[in-house]
Amino acid sequence: MSITTEKFSLLSGYRVLDLSSSMGSFCGKVLRDLGMDVIKIEPPEGDAGRLEPPFAKGHAHREGSLRFNYLNGGKKSVTLDITKESGRKIFLDLVGKSDIVLETFEPGHLAANSLGYDELLRKKNNLILISLTGFGQDGPYAKYKAPDIIGNAMGSLLYISGDPKMTPCNPPETQAYYYASLFACYATMLALWQREQRGIGAWIDASVQASMALHEHVAFNYAAEKRVMKRAGSQHQHNAPANLFQCKNGWIALFVTQTHWPLLLKVWDNHDADLDDPKWINSNTRRKEADYINAQVTSFTMRYTKEDLAELMQKHGIPGLPVNSPSDFMKDPHIQARGFFSNVTHPVLGTFAAPGGFFTMDGKRNAPAPAPLTGQHNQEILCGELGVDPRDLPALTAERII
Repeated sequence: MSITTEKFSLLSGYRVLDLSSSMGSFCGKVLRDLGMDVIKIEPPEGDAGRLEPPFAKGHAHREGSLRFNYLNGGKKSVTLDITKESGRKIFLDLVGKSDIVLETFEPGHLAANSLGYDELLRKKNNLILISLTGFGQDGPYAKYKAPDIIGNAMGSLLYISGDPKMTPCNPPETQAYYYASLFACYATMLALWQREQRGIGAWIDASVQASMALHEHVAFNYAAEKRVMKRAGSQHQHNAPANLFQCKNGWIALFVTQTHWPLLLKVWDNHDADLDDPKWINSNTRRKEADYINAQVTSFTMRYTKEDLAELMQKHGIPGLPVNSPSDFMKDPHIQARGFFSNVTHPVLGTFAAPGGFFTMDGKRNAPAPAPLTGQHNQEILCGELGVDPRDLPALTAERII
């Protein structure tokens, strides 16, 4: 099937008001990529995420954060101070024209500004409110600050991550935020389904800590059998060689089960005769002696470039492919063949390549879109939809309402 890049929508007709910080921006992005109309509600000075590096060409600029541009591609932007009465009223008018509100404030913040769920329901009686926070809306830690590394740490996944001889290793970037956002999206889909069936809204209380605990079976293993998984680096818990191995120009990922072990020995000329012993066919036996097995395999992989070894592995049905750098990934012929990247044009950043949608449907991949400028859609939404007189916009700007 050939893949084309074009715009399509699975969930058009739904509107989301996205009040989230970086913690929940990926949730809004996925909802947008599914076809929803997502409006980023920012304070008059702009969302704090606009100040997060890295910046395009290394130049700090409110419209130039690459992280913000990725997480908010395709959304609209309205600036609004919802803590001021005039801003609150405008926001409630927007709620009346929306289906979903996404927020990541400290629990109680919306209610303290007379925007709690009951108040929102008075404007839209079947509204879905997504509240994504570090620890949920109640409990002893509800108001604790929760940057990404805290979410990872408290969900117990960080405890088993990294080299067993070193401090636990936090995964790169903000994966706790991303995974929590995905689970929040999943809950939103279920809430929409309930709304279609029963006509009622829902308040989704999503927690980064709980999301990370459910992302893998670490917490389940302990709850079921009091089994504590141990850090093993990139070494698989139950199999060897199943790890990253050094090549001449990088690393290759190998996952060799007992089915693949004889195949590996066939292509591995001059291997130690001891490895032909039938006892090594058993994966558990190899895992118990992983240090020895891995050292032997590394002496083999070091003979090749990662590309040549990957070709040899695939030719013989052995799971082995290179560890890609971002540059390798973008140049990867498979990624190019599936139309993963296409160009977008941003008024400040210019034209650049960006990844498209995360899935294809009927041979189509959703095209990427640029992030909005700060307040880019103020006039379109406030005047065009809510009936605000355009002549009032300067005063609202001067009063820091928008």
